[in-house]
Amino acid sequence: MLKQHKAEDDLIKVYGRLIAIGVLLLILTILGFKHFNQMPDMASKSLAIEHNRLLHIMAMIKSQWLSRGRPEQLLLSWESMAPNMHVETVMQQNTVNMAKNVKNQAAVSADVNVTDTGNWITLSKQGWPLLASLDEHGCQLLWYQLLATPLDNITVSFDSDEHICRFVAKDSASLAYQVNSGRVLFMSTIDTKVN
Repeated sequence: MLKQHKAEDDLIKVYGRLIAIGVLLLILTILGFKHFNQMPDMASKSLAIEHNRLLHIMAMIKSQWLSRGRPEQLLLSWESMAPNMHVETVMQQNTVNMAKNVKNQAAVSADVNVTDTGNWITLSKQGWPLLASLDEHGCQLLWYQLLATPLDNITVSFDSDEHICRFVAKDSASLAYQVNSGRVLFMSTIDTKVN
């Protein structure tokens, strides 16, 4: 009788452990579904953060452009934070631009070593960054020059009719840069959904 009672107690403990493990697995499954359902929102938020960074950088460039007497080109000194982002042809173009703008080098502060960075951007007459080439490659290069971050999970396109660079995340959130006006627009997936 004692053995049977001990066997029943052991069986009840095993059932209790199985139920506890089942509840734990159920909780982990629910948390996993919630986490993976929020992943597109995270991509959208990431692009929203880049949008805010880009707006601040554009304001800073405009300020530097005005304070330096509205030059045709401006040296961005944070390029060294993102090394090896440039393509060989862009580096060659920057060398040509530096030679062309010897007059503008006097406007660059003495503490910046021009030969080390080479991150020159061309500016419009209104002070907005222009593309090195009117295509997707030009949009990618502008992203690297301004934000110094890789384009992970972001699709880049260029609308040649309207001169707009579009950066689209996997969840369809997008960031658009209008080359002619310098406008930066952000559209999240919430904005694009129709009720």
